[in-house]
Amino acid sequence: MPLPVLKPDLGEHYLDYTWLISGVLYEGGTDLLIPELMKKGINEVYFYNVAGSPIGRRSVAGVADSFDVEQFHLVVSADQADNIFDYIYRFCNLSEPNKGFINISKLFRSTGLDLPDLNDATTEETTD
Repeated sequence: MPLPVLKPDLGEHYLDYTWLISGVLYEGGTDLLIPELMKKGINEVYFYNVAGSPIGRRSVAGVADSFDVEQFHLVVSADQADNIFDYIYRFCNLSEPNKGFINISKLFRSTGLDLPDLNDATTEETTD
């Protein structure tokens, strides 16, 4: 069966109670944050390095001052959103100047990830 598999009623698979928490850490630290979030049951989180420097710090045009700047995104349910936001804010010391920033926004729509069963996929390949 080729992917993606079309569902008969797409409306039933939309989740409208998810929030996106994203932020930028100027001094890095996402590698420490992710294991702590996983202990809390948050598995939908990713991060990447970006070139940049904190607002207000002098830099030469076209050359980033810091290469430790990391951006992260995670998706949480509505009942977890406030607690996880507060936890990240405190864990990353974002109340201190030039540490970074964090924001939260309600997702208009998100879909659940529904992967096919591996046993079904191997059976179909052998029958073809």
